[in-house]
Amino acid sequence: MSGPASWADAKRVFEAALDLPEADRAAFVDSVCAGSPALRDEIRSLLTWHNGSTGFLETPAGKVADLPAETETAARLIGTSVGAWRILDAIGSGGMGVVYRAERADAAFRRNAALKVVRPGPDSPRILQRFQLERETLAALDHPNIARLMDGGTTADGQPFLVMELVDGVPIDRYCDEVRLSIEERLDLFRTVCAGVQYAHENLVVHRDLKPDNILVTKDGVPKLLDFGVAKILSRDGAPAEDPAASAATWIMTPDYASPEQVSGRPSTTATDVYSLGVLLYVLLTGARPYRLTGTTPAAI
Repeated sequence: MSGPASWADAKRVFEAALDLPEADRAAFVDSVCAGSPALRDEIRSLLTWHNGSTGFLETPAGKVADLPAETETAARLIGTSVGAWRILDAIGSGGMGVVYRAERADAAFRRNAALKVVRPGPDSPRILQRFQLERETLAALDHPNIARLMDGGTTADGQPFLVMELVDGVPIDRYCDEVRLSIEERLDLFRTVCAGVQYAHENLVVHRDLKPDNILVTKDGVPKLLDFGVAKILSRDGAPAEDPAASAATWIMTPDYASPEQVSGRPSTTATDVYSLGVLLYVLLTGARPYRLTGTTPAAI
């Protein structure tokens, strides 16, 4: 889709669909977009991505029957081996794929991990691009405050997968409240998050979706950055590099934490993450967001 009118229409219908129970959204979109297949397909894609936009490793483990219906076929992987990993159970389902808890399947060592397999479907080409970007992005990052990539490859039927450090933690805002951190302790924790973001920036990666759900804190008080699915790769001079996969996800974001350039569709830079960090810091220190969004158009937001 292109043009401000199309963008505004998609945004309006997308947000209206989010106000409905998840089971009713598909029928609502089909009804509203009956005369515009392109608009319908775009909103379907956005809803699919939205279901996983709060991160994919923090979803509590649950029964496979609790996952959305479209992931039922993925349940067949449970009990099988993918590469050197044996899949134990499902952790969650998101816009790009299904995440499983897995363990090393050979005698090298015993270790649990999160194994993410891309989901096939009508939006597979676009989702596959985002998934491959995430894998390439994570492979270049090695920092104690970024969930580590451990392995990657393709399944027997050709679906790409990546294996990541399994983070057992809670969103950073919840952690601060549950542990009752003081202002000084919250600032120290925030500085640790900034160290991880700075490392990503030094490696020419802009996260573009920094928010509490994508920053989990372990029981030991270690924050971990998750979900680089809409990350942006910068060129060596610091300017945004040409990246069709990331550009396609320009407004796959969380508006309450998104920078002005994200909302207006301008190129993202390291300043994009700095803005989101500022919103996060405000939330951690006050328990509230610095503003409440009420508009449905880019200009209003």
